[in-house]
Amino acid sequence: MTEKASFRGFLTDEVWREYDFGGRVYRILAPKELYFRDGGTTHRILDTWGVVHCVPAPGVNGCVLRWQVVEGAEPVRF
Repeated sequence: MTEKASFRGFLTDEVWREYDFGGRVYRILAPKELYFRDGGTTHRILDTWGVVHCVPAPGVNGCVLRWQVVEGAEPVRF
């Protein structure tokens, strides 16, 4: 099985980022980095405080997960 390529982008220019799930709004304050992979159905946002938010791809409704990793660990692993 071939592992799909992962990508990382920086969001330091954003003050906040919001997702609207049919009227249910989820806001991420001080987003820092964006992680996604080819063919994935979610992407991850790392905020300034080290919390990772997992959100569905645009156009897909669902819940948002968030977590914080232990100090020194990678914030996202696929």
